[in-house]
Amino acid sequence: MRVPRARFLHILAIAPVAAIAAGVLGPTPHALAASKAPAPIVITVDPGAGGQPTAAHPNTPFDPGAIGTNGLLEKDVDLDVGKRLAALLRADLVDVVMTRSSDVYVSATAREKLSTAHHAALAVSIHAASSTNPATSAALVLYPNQRSAAFAQTLSDALSAQISNDGVPDGGILFGDAAWIRSPVPVTTVDMGYLSNRADASLMATASFRQDVATGVRDGVEAYMPAIIARRDAIRTWRSGHGSVAQGSLAPASAALPGTRGFQFGSVIAWLAAIAVVGLVLLFRDAVGRALVVLIALVVRLIGGLMWLRRAAIRRRRRRRRVRTDVRPEQAYHRGGSVYDDIPL
Repeated sequence: MRVPRARFLHILAIAPVAAIAAGVLGPTPHALAASKAPAPIVITVDPGAGGQPTAAHPNTPFDPGAIGTNGLLEKDVDLDVGKRLAALLRADLVDVVMTRSSDVYVSATAREKLSTAHHAALAVSIHAASSTNPATSAALVLYPNQRSAAFAQTLSDALSAQISNDGVPDGGILFGDAAWIRSPVPVTTVDMGYLSNRADASLMATASFRQDVATGVRDGVEAYMPAIIARRDAIRTWRSGHGSVAQGSLAPASAALPGTRGFQFGSVIAWLAAIAVVGLVLLFRDAVGRALVVLIALVVRLIGGLMWLRRAAIRRRRRRRRVRTDVRPEQAYHRGGSVYDDIPL
């Protein structure tokens, strides 16, 4: 027994080092808890138009959108309202995907692909309209397919309720937006007013009207998808129950540097327990070996008994089939008799 005891002492000497390494390198509670946080809902916000020509790149596409009677460019209004909408949604812990966050050109196909790649649950495109009739004034909500009709109606109702005091008439919903025709999720295009109308153009130049439009669209999105508020409350509840862990979960994974990891007592205990088990096995290896031999013998006997019972059941089934086979000819003969057999001739 001297050799096993010496090995056991060596293991006990190594145990503290292994335990400390496990405590330092083991997964932190922050990382484990953060993985269980409720995931925010993803919404795409698509400011329309965008881009400008440059002398250095004359062939670069751009789209200023409609131009107002006061010289206001649609691309600027769309981007400002889109940013305001994104801020409101993010305040409710929505993961917002912006198709553009600056004055750049983005094609309609690229906008749709970006939204789909981020698995957005809904998409809202922000625009301003224009007409050859300067008297035309209304706020419209367009939709590309029947999948989006209910979303368009809910959003139109919320937007109209928000901007009715601004003096822009409710234009309702309109089918025929081909820009997002392939979207796998409900999508709408909001035309907040007509830049060709002097009154609408003046309103769109003000920060208050732009904020009203963003608020109305936010209300429509959340009215159509109540899960946004439910998920917001779930995330807030989770964060309040995890304290500083919730704050750490907001940081990207690359922010978790090795030097910031804490000492983990759970990993230390697990390593010490494992080392103790290994040491005991080495210390009492003769007794453990005998116990394993007895256990294996019992398993072999059990398997042998089960196989004997199976063979006995197979033999019984075969005997029963032979008995049934011997009886069948006689039964078949009697079944083949005629009703006239008992009539005397």
